[in-house]
Amino acid sequence: MGENCIAFKLNYCDGGANQDCIGFRGLCSDENIFYNVINRNRPWCSHDNNFCKKYQCKKLSREELEQRWKVEDSGFCNESITLLDWYAEAGWNNDDTTRKFSNTDMINHLCVLTTELPRKEPSLFVFGMFIVRDAFKGDNKNPGKVCADKYWRLEFRRNEVEEMNFRKACTKPWRRGLFRYFSDKIAVKLLEMAVEVKRGTSEEDFAKEFLKQYPYK
Repeated sequence: MGENCIAFKLNYCDGGANQDCIGFRGLCSDENIFYNVINRNRPWCSHDNNFCKKYQCKKLSREELEQRWKVEDSGFCNESITLLDWYAEAGWNNDDTTRKFSNTDMINHLCVLTTELPRKEPSLFVFGMFIVRDAFKGDNKNPGKVCADKYWRLEFRRNEVEEMNFRKACTKPWRRGLFRYFSDKIAVKLLEMAVEVKRGTSEEDFAKEFLKQYPYK
C-alpha cells in the first residue's frame, strides 16, 4: 500500500486561541513568542529576519508587529495563518533552500496537522485534518505546498487535541523533518479517532460523514 497521505509537524502557535480554537489563527502571545524564540530556539522563530525575533529583541513594538502581520507576506511563520488559509508548506532548509515533496500523488488523500503543546510531555497532537485539494511539489523558489478542500476539513478544540495523538494511529518513529508520508490505512484510523473525539458534539455527524466518504478505505 502506498503512502499518499501526509502529516506536518508545526510549531505551536497560540494566535487566536480560545475555548473553541487551539490557535494557528494569528500572532502568538508574548509568552509563546518567548517560548518559541528563546526557550526552544526554533529555527525560523529565532531567525534574524523573523519579525517575532525582532519584537523579542525590542526592535519592534507589539503594535508594529501586529500591523506588519496584517500587510506583510514574509517575515512571519505559516503557523500564524494555518487555520485561516488551510494549507501547509514543506518549508526551508537551514541553508535557505526550499524543501520539495517527493510524492505529489496526495490529491484526495488525507493531510493532518500536528503540533507539540508547550510544557507538555512531547507528543504529536492532531489539531486539524483535511482532504488535499491541490499539491505543489515545490521548486527552487517556492517550497512544496498542499491546500485543503473547501468542505472536507476538520479541526479540534483545545480540550480535544490531547485525545488526537498521532502516534496512537502511526507508531513508526517520526525521527526528523517537518513532514512525513503515511498510508490510507493509518488515515482511516485517524478518521475513526476523530469520530470518537467528536462524539456528542455538533461536529459528530460531519466526522462520521468524513469517515464514510473517505475514498480509500
